[in-house]
Amino acid sequence: MIDYENGIKNIGNTARLKEVFERAERGEALTIAFLGGSITQGSLASRPELCYAARVFKWWEETFPKAKFTYINAGIGATDSQFGCARAAEDVLSFKPDVISVEYAVNDENSPHYMETFEGVVRKLLGAENAPAVYTFYNVCYDTGLSAEEIHSKIAEYYGLPAFSIKSTIYPLLTSGEVKNRDITPDDLHPNDKGHEMVASVITYGLEKIRSGGAPGNLPAPITANAYEDSVRYRNQNANIISCEGWTADDTKQEHITDIFKNGWTATEKGAKISFKVKGTCIGVQYRRTVQLPAPVAIARVDGEVKAKLDANFDETWGDKLCLDTLLDHGKGGEHIVEIEITEAPESSKLPFYLVSVISSGNPGPLYLKPSFAHTIWGGTRLREEFGYEEQGDDIGECWGISAHPSGESTVRSGAYAGKKLSELWEEHPELFGNINADAEAKGRYDRFPLLIKIIDAKADLSIQVHPDDEYARKNENGSLGKTECWYILDCDDDSTLVIGHNAKDKGELEDMIDGGRWNEFIREIPVRKGDFIQIDPGTVHAIKGGIMLLETQQNSDITYRVYDYDRLQNGKPRQLHVKQSKDVITVPAKSASESVKNFAQTLENTVTEMYSCKYYAVSKVNVNGKLELENNAPFLCLSVISGEGILGGSEIKKGDHILLPAGYGNVPLEGHMELVVSTVPGPMDN
Repeated sequence: MIDYENGIKNIGNTARLKEVFERAERGEALTIAFLGGSITQGSLASRPELCYAARVFKWWEETFPKAKFTYINAGIGATDSQFGCARAAEDVLSFKPDVISVEYAVNDENSPHYMETFEGVVRKLLGAENAPAVYTFYNVCYDTGLSAEEIHSKIAEYYGLPAFSIKSTIYPLLTSGEVKNRDITPDDLHPNDKGHEMVASVITYGLEKIRSGGAPGNLPAPITANAYEDSVRYRNQNANIISCEGWTADDTKQEHITDIFKNGWTATEKGAKISFKVKGTCIGVQYRRTVQLPAPVAIARVDGEVKAKLDANFDETWGDKLCLDTLLDHGKGGEHIVEIEITEAPESSKLPFYLVSVISSGNPGPLYLKPSFAHTIWGGTRLREEFGYEEQGDDIGECWGISAHPSGESTVRSGAYAGKKLSELWEEHPELFGNINADAEAKGRYDRFPLLIKIIDAKADLSIQVHPDDEYARKNENGSLGKTECWYILDCDDDSTLVIGHNAKDKGELEDMIDGGRWNEFIREIPVRKGDFIQIDPGTVHAIKGGIMLLETQQNSDITYRVYDYDRLQNGKPRQLHVKQSKDVITVPAKSASESVKNFAQTLENTVTEMYSCKYYAVSKVNVNGKLELENNAPFLCLSVISGEGILGGSEIKKGDHILLPAGYGNVPLEGHMELVVSTVPGPMDN
C-alpha cells in the first residue's frame, strides 16, 4: 500500500496553485505543462495517454470539468536540467502555462553542478512573466534507489515548491517485496503502464492536499552560483558564426519538441571546422551520439584550448542520444570562441556528425554584498534599528556597504563568489568590472576598485576635517588615492546644519584662525534638509553634524585630516589631529556652498535622476514606483536601496541592501516601491 502522506516532501507556497484551482473552478481556459526527461516524455508507456503526465492532466480535467485545459508535454529522453534551462523558454514558457510540473531527479546527479542547473530551471519557470504555479517530484532508480532528490529538495524547500517523492512512496514497496520490480518497470528506471499510474497517483494525491497558502512570493537571492537561469541555446537560426568550413546548416522544420536533431549543422569530412562567438562563464555543446556505427568524432575548443572529445559513436541499442558535454564550467566571463572540428570521419560512416547546438550560460548576475561596520565616538544605533543590520553596539557610525578598502571590506553573501572580498574579485575576475583594471592605459586610474559607498549615522558631530587630492595623497600617504566624496542626506533634524567650507580669505588668515583656535570665525555652517546632495571636493573643510544620516559615495580612500575635534577625549586622550597636512591641502578661498548643494528629495517616479558626475564617479537617484528598466552601459553599477522594497531581476531587495551589478549584466529590471542611489565610474547611464 502506497504511503502517500510520506510522499509529500514539501507543501511549499501553495498560493499560485490555489489561484489556478480557483480559476479552474470558474471554468477558465488553462494550460498544464510538463518539463522533464524520458519518463515525462512517456518512455515505456504502451500509449502516450497512459504515461504519468497524461494521467495527471486527466486528473485536472476530471477534477475541474467546467474548465478547458491544454496539455503540453515537453519531456525529452536522456536530457538533464542543464538542457532544461536552455530550452524552457522555447518549449514550455512560450505556451504561457498556468501550471508546470518539472522532473529531472534520475537524469541529474547529486552534485553541486546539478543543484545549480536545477535552481536555474526553477528560477526561470517561477520568474516567468505570467507567474505560473510550479511543482516538482523526484523519480528514482528502482533497483538502487538513486536519484537527485537530496539536492533537488534543497532547491524546492528554498523556493517553496510543492514536491513529491517516488523514493518515499513506491520504492519502499519494492524493497519490502510487496511489489515486484518487473510489475512496474521493465528496466528499473522507466515505469510501465502500471508504474506510470502509480507515479501519477503520488502527484495527484499531493495536488489534492494543496488547497491553501499565502500570497505568491518573489524569488529570493539564489543559493547556488545560479549561472544557468539565463542559459541561451544557439542553433542555426540565432548563432553568431565566426567561420564555417565543411559544415551544412540543417533547415528542416522541427515539427515536435522531440524532433531533437533539427536546426543544427552536419559535417562528414575530416578537418571540417565551425566557430561560434558566445558570451558567458559556462558553455556546453550538444551533438548526436548514434547507434549506427561507425560515426565521426570531433573535438571542441574554447578560445583555442581543447576542452572535449565529441565521440558520436553510441554503444547502446535503445536509439540515438542527444548528448550535452560541458566545455566551460564557471570559467572566465565575457566573450569566447567555441570551435568544433571533425578529427575522425570513417568512410563507412552511415550518418554525418550532427552538431545540435551550443549553449552558453553564466552571464553575470547581481553580487549581493555583506557590509562591514565602523564603530565611532560619534556613532549611534540607527543603522541597526532603521536598516536592519545585525550589528551590535550603540556606537555604530558607518556601514561600508560597497567597499574594497582594507579598513572595511564588503564580502559577497551568496552564489559562486560567496565569502569573497570585493578586493579579491577585483584582482581575480577583472571581467566583472569591464576589465577596466586590466587596461594598461587606465592602470594608473583604476589600480584598485575605485569607489566606496557608505551610510553614515552621526549621533554626535564629526570632527572638522579635510581630504587631500590624488597628487598629495600619492606623495605623502604611501601611494593612497585622494578623497573626493559626495553626500546624499537620508534624514536629518529640522534645524540641521553641515560644515561646508571656511571663512578665511587667504593662506595667512587661514593659518592665523587655525593656530589661534578661532573656530567660530573659521568654520562656515549651512542649513541642510532631507534630500540634499552635497559635493565635497578635496581641500574642502567639512563636517557632518549630529542628527544627520547620509549616504556617501567617494573614492576608495580612507585618508582624513582632522583640523579640529572639539577637544573631545577618546579613551581618556585627545584624538589625533593633522594640522600641518590640513593647512597644506585646504583650498583658499573656499568656494560658495551654493555651488555644492542641490536638493533631490522629490524626483520623478520611474526615472533616473543624475545628481552629480565628475571624473571619479557618476551618482544618480532612482525612484521606482511600479516597473522601471534601467538602461546600463556602465562597466559596473553600485546599487544601494535607501528606502522601500522591490524586485531586482526576479529577486527581492529591500532598504539597506547593497548590490554590485557586474559588467555584462545588461539592462536592470526593477519593480516595487523603493528609492536607490546608483553609482558607477563616469559613463552613460540612462533610463
